[in-house]
Amino acid sequence: MLRAAVVGLGWWGKQIVKCLRESRLIRVTHGVDVAAPQLAAFAAEYGLRLGDSFEAMLGDPAVDAVVIATPHSMHEAQVLAAIAAGKQVFCEKPLTLTAAGAERILAACDRAGIVLGIGHERRFEPALERLAAAVRSGELGEIRHMEASAGHALFAAMDASNWRVNPKDAPAGAMTALGIHVTDLWLSLVGRPTRVWARTRRGANGREDHVSAQLDFASGATGALTCLSSVPFHSRIAVRGTRGWIEVMENANVDQGKPSDLLQSDAEGRRTSESYAPINTVLLNFEAWADAVAGRRPYRFTRDQLLDNVRVLDAIVTSAAEGSRTIEL
Repeated sequence: MLRAAVVGLGWWGKQIVKCLRESRLIRVTHGVDVAAPQLAAFAAEYGLRLGDSFEAMLGDPAVDAVVIATPHSMHEAQVLAAIAAGKQVFCEKPLTLTAAGAERILAACDRAGIVLGIGHERRFEPALERLAAAVRSGELGEIRHMEASAGHALFAAMDASNWRVNPKDAPAGAMTALGIHVTDLWLSLVGRPTRVWARTRRGANGREDHVSAQLDFASGATGALTCLSSVPFHSRIAVRGTRGWIEVMENANVDQGKPSDLLQSDAEGRRTSESYAPINTVLLNFEAWADAVAGRRPYRFTRDQLLDNVRVLDAIVTSAAEGSRTIEL
């Protein structure tokens, strides 16, 4: 069993600890956070050895694996330090904010023989698993276009100093919170991206609360993505093929435990629908990673996909900042 330390015990770091409580492969034994004194009750409830020193944790032989759940701008340095310390590494999304940073991390993983885990648990959602199966089997025919719209106002009331709304850690509005999951899914469905065009808009509070992006893929498919951070919850992903289409809608944010709905049409326009109950996708992703670390089966996130998704993020940020310039990948 992997003995893991979760670095960053904010909202999502705590969610990871809770989701892994019943794991048969991973036991969270350590927690690291700059606000450690305020987390004593949580640490006691979950049996964590709590500290505020990342470096001290890296030197602890009782830690096999490090889970990075810190602000995004910290990911690269912390992942590289964990690899250098001989730890297995799981990093929350986005892996880094730049393609160059992702390349450095992946090169370090290659040298160390590390299987890098990534926090894109949406691929494990039952409705999206059904969508992926329909794409891969050819049930939808040739995939021509994908659309996604995602939004919530969970960050709207946050102080400007919070890293989740700070452009240093969260460029291009809700792209790092919401859109990065969608582009990861698209890469898994249709392969490598070739071109990106994007723009952002600012809301009344002066923050970027809207990002739109258009993507082209080597397969010939296209994608249209919109993320909003100032509206009631909405999440829709649709994939259109020459023999049919599927649309998946979530009914609430991931931590609310609500079902997802799938609507499908065949080539003749006959429609069917199904509702999928929520499951612990965080646990499924972590245990798939732990199986890969142990050599039992490959991890479903390939090296190319990890790199290409950060390349897309980097291109969206650059395109939006440069007047919607088209970026060739």
